[in-house]
This record gives sequence, structure tokens and C-alpha cells, in this order.
Amino acid sequence: MTKLVFSNIFRFLILIIIQILIINFVYLGGYMVPFIYLLAVLMLPTRMGKIPTLLVAFAAGLLVDLFCNIPGFHTFSCTLVAFARLVFGNRMITRDDPIDIDVPGIHTVPFQQLAMYLLVMSFIYSVTYFLLEAFSFGNIGWMLLSMLLSTLATWVLMLLCQLLLPNNHKN
Repeated sequence: MTKLVFSNIFRFLILIIIQILIINFVYLGGYMVPFIYLLAVLMLPTRMGKIPTLLVAFAAGLLVDLFCNIPGFHTFSCTLVAFARLVFGNRMITRDDPIDIDVPGIHTVPFQQLAMYLLVMSFIYSVTYFLLEAFSFGNIGWMLLSMLLSTLATWVLMLLCQLLLPNNHKN
């Protein structure tokens, strides 16, 4: 159990640091912003309580907001994704099968189910984030393109991270 806690804390810190120090400074045409730190929230143990899950998501978003000088966009978006994960994320991972998965990841969940889970959650995050950022439908073309490209960039980066992570959490 302590190994699981320490690996989650380590993953949380590494992904937040990567987001703050590297990814936030990568300019991808002004439309695409990958949100790799979201993986720290999506890979939290499924047995973790609702309140701790929401608090971790809130803290992750708040840390990114503080270092990016953004007034709560990441905090709200990340907390909403954690809520969506609690509401229907586990059903997406297990497909209502009676299997017990400790930590959702490429080594514990079939690839197709994991890919769909990550895609839906990153789409929810991107839509929320860019709606908050634009706060209007004046430039809807830019907003839709940003949502789509950021969702795809986040999804691809999360899948690559999953492939590169060691198999620490066997089912």
C-alpha cells in the first residue's frame, strides 16, 4: 500500500513539473496545448475515496494555475474531470465487468478501453478549459480547433507516457 502511495505522489510531482517547466513553454501553433499533468489524476487508484480524488485534482489544477498565472481554469477543468472519472470513468475502464483494477493503466486495462477513457477525459478537460478561456462564442472556429487539437495532443502524450511507464501495478 505504501508503495502505491509513494508511486502516485512521485507520478503527481513529475507530471506537474513536466507540465509547468516544459510543456507550458512549447509553442504549438497557438492552437494546441497538451495537458499531460491530467494523467496524474486519471491514474489515481480506483479505490481512492471521492473526496480525496477531488482534492488531488483540485491541488493539481491549482498548482498549474499558480505557475501559469491563470485564474482557476486548470483548477476547475481538472476537478471536473475528476468528478467525471468518479461518475462514469470506472465503467468506461471495466465495461461493467466484475474485474477489480487498482490503478488504471496500459498494464491493467485493455488498450482500447484505456485509449477511449483517456480520450473522453482529455476531451472533457479541453472543452471546459477553452470555454473558460474564451468565455464567449465570438471566435468559435479558433475555440473548436483548439479543443480538438489539444485533446488529440493530450491523448497522444498520455498514451506515450503509458507506454513508457514501468509495469509497477499488476492487476
